[in-house]
Amino acid sequence: MSKIISILFLLLGSTTIHAQYVSLNKSEIEKLIALSKSDPVAKKNCKALETVADMALLQTPGPVDTIISEGHLATDPKKIITQKALSDMNKIYALAFAYKLTGRQEYVKKCIEFIVAWARVNHGAGNPINDTKLDPLLEGYDLIKNEIAEADRKTINGWLMQVADAEITNPRFQSSNRSVYNNWNSHRIKVVGLIGYTLNNKAYEQFTDTSIKKQILENLYANGSGFDFEERDALHYHIYTLEPLLKIATVIKRANGVDYFAYTSAKNSSIQKSVAFLVPFATGEQVHHEFVNSKVAFDKKRADNHEPGYTIGADFKPQSAVEVLSLAAYFDPAYINTVKKMLNTSDINPN
Repeated sequence: MSKIISILFLLLGSTTIHAQYVSLNKSEIEKLIALSKSDPVAKKNCKALETVADMALLQTPGPVDTIISEGHLATDPKKIITQKALSDMNKIYALAFAYKLTGRQEYVKKCIEFIVAWARVNHGAGNPINDTKLDPLLEGYDLIKNEIAEADRKTINGWLMQVADAEITNPRFQSSNRSVYNNWNSHRIKVVGLIGYTLNNKAYEQFTDTSIKKQILENLYANGSGFDFEERDALHYHIYTLEPLLKIATVIKRANGVDYFAYTSAKNSSIQKSVAFLVPFATGEQVHHEFVNSKVAFDKKRADNHEPGYTIGADFKPQSAVEVLSLAAYFDPAYINTVKKMLNTSDINPN
């Protein structure tokens, strides 16, 4: 699904696939519908979303009470159960978009069924690496929230507030240890922020605004690298901290005009510099051997478990940077051409 989202993002040019503020607004949906009729690439990718939605119509939700992913190997039975349940996320996303693209009521009814099922069963434990998996649900919910009955909306909103509150009050982030500013906190800020702007919750929005400034200061470096790259010796984790920061920075910019992409901290660090740091590796001008000097023992465990993407010493794969650069293109359209080349989709017209 991520490649589909990236391509649709490029097709929409200066808009983003992640905003109503969190999902597409009415005018963007209209633009996407028009593109899906006139542009073959848009048509292909919108059709892919409808295909996923059609399959979801024949399926039932499978929520879990607790998302278990972070710190577990891919072969862990608990993680396997969670991964199966999380297949619901892309179904929710596709159903919401298919409804907006076609107006078919069966799509929105099924989407609501899936979201309500998760709201009734799932309970946030304050782990941002687990909760970050909820992104497609939040984006789908934001897209259709105004068309949901009050009782169901109350159930969903109450659940999302519980997830956000658990993130904010997690004792892990009260520590003075500098590691509290690693990629975990980037995802935490994004999760609370997406919920805040979906629910129009000013307290969550304020938490997000304050926290992203501190995270840029502590997590990113003036030379464009960052704490996660230093700790893991992997661009995989540089990307993993930038993606959530870019997503929530996009939402904030759309909501109130504040630009946290260009924002520069007192230490001269910025999201903009950290994206630029990644570009030579994304274009293949530079090569990085991943995880060679990682300070985190779990990286070796995953490598020993032969998990894809975690082989120690393997070359960084430029395609891994597509999502980050696509998100950055909202702030700097020059990245559109870079991503088009990476996707080998020269027929995309961003205008």
